[in-house]
Amino acid sequence: MGILDKIRGFVDRNSSVKRVAEDIQLTSELILLVRMIFADGEMKPEELQNFKRICKIAFDIPEKDVPEVVKYLQDYGYETSAADAASMFASMDEERKKSLLLHLMSIAKADHNVHADEVDMIRKVAEILNVSSEDLARFRASA
Repeated sequence: MGILDKIRGFVDRNSSVKRVAEDIQLTSELILLVRMIFADGEMKPEELQNFKRICKIAFDIPEKDVPEVVKYLQDYGYETSAADAASMFASMDEERKKSLLLHLMSIAKADHNVHADEVDMIRKVAEILNVSSEDLARFRASA
């Protein structure tokens, strides 16, 4: 069985995984959100729960499908850097950039302790998206 057959078999088992696999922007955003969960060096239950909530509300991915989606991202998105994933949003409108950054901030603060590495990741993504610190503060205030 070749690598393409393995990917096809994995994707075909789960419609949420299939949707993620077919949408590079969704894949990129989920990669960034998963990386945010681990930005401080550990996955805290509150961060994972918030990720699942975001998946359900923002992307219509049922909680039961999240483990398979994360496995897909680990298996096939491992070579995608945070910078590569963020660059997918550089040409997006302000609302889409705002949504991405608010999701990242939401995960960072889910455990009530925003780590310096989480702040750094949000800052780097905002830079890639050409979002100023003033705009970032405005996004946060409007949420």
